[in-house]
Amino acid sequence: MRRRYRVCCKRSVRISCMTFCIATIAFISIYSHITLLPSDESTKAFVVDENDLEDAKMNPTSNLHLLREDYFNATQLTCRYPTLKIDNPDIWKHLHPVQKSQPDCEKQKNWVYVENGTFRLSKEALEKHGPIECAYYPILRSKDDFSAMEGARLFPFVDKTALISDFFRVDCHGKNGSSYSNLHMGIKFDPLLHLRSIRNSMVNIHLEYNILMFGFDSVSRMTFMRFLPKSYSFLIKELGAVVMKGYNIVGDGTRAALLPLLTGKTQRELPEARRGHADAETVDQFPWIWNQFK
Repeated sequence: MRRRYRVCCKRSVRISCMTFCIATIAFISIYSHITLLPSDESTKAFVVDENDLEDAKMNPTSNLHLLREDYFNATQLTCRYPTLKIDNPDIWKHLHPVQKSQPDCEKQKNWVYVENGTFRLSKEALEKHGPIECAYYPILRSKDDFSAMEGARLFPFVDKTALISDFFRVDCHGKNGSSYSNLHMGIKFDPLLHLRSIRNSMVNIHLEYNILMFGFDSVSRMTFMRFLPKSYSFLIKELGAVVMKGYNIVGDGTRAALLPLLTGKTQRELPEARRGHADAETVDQFPWIWNQFK
């Protein structure tokens, strides 16, 4: 998770320090799935930095083998990690957590729902309003990814009919005079996609990665621990995730922040790869960190 603070290091030192930290984290991630528990226990065991639990005020579980602070020899680091507290009152007074509340929804329950790519009328609506007639308006992609249009009206569109589109609008009328109009979505059955999946099985073409880097843009490590404690606990205790405490922002924007993380170079040090710019190349030529693991 990205920690937004400025360290004492110069720009060049900061980038090299971050690259070193990432390499260390990747090494720990690969070898963290070790067997520390008896063979009759199914829970996976993980090697975890003790500070990752203490910073979030989490208690360790039996499947975690804790690495103490002296294991990392932190006193020799050029870039020293600041000590941040999750319950710092000077920070909390500026935070405004979302209060639990019920959404302001209509009291009427949906007449229509989607089941396995099929248009369905709810049993409750049929019992309450009698026989129901519906008009179906498919919502289709328009000229680009940012516009949509309604297709031709289909009437009557009866219960248990296969969807024509993934998104649609319905106008329904019951025998008792009640009406219902709403937008719905589902996944229509596409025989061509099923045929393609048979020819190219996912088992044969999936990525088979062994390291997953997971992060939220514009969310600091401490904010993640404060507002997503269950997610943080799951990542550490159930997946054996390693928190990148040495990762520091080195640029403004996602591209400027991720390129040093994944290549060890700033955006200006890499070849031009933006579409529409002169002499632009593909990013395949960048010195990506995963190429070091091949």
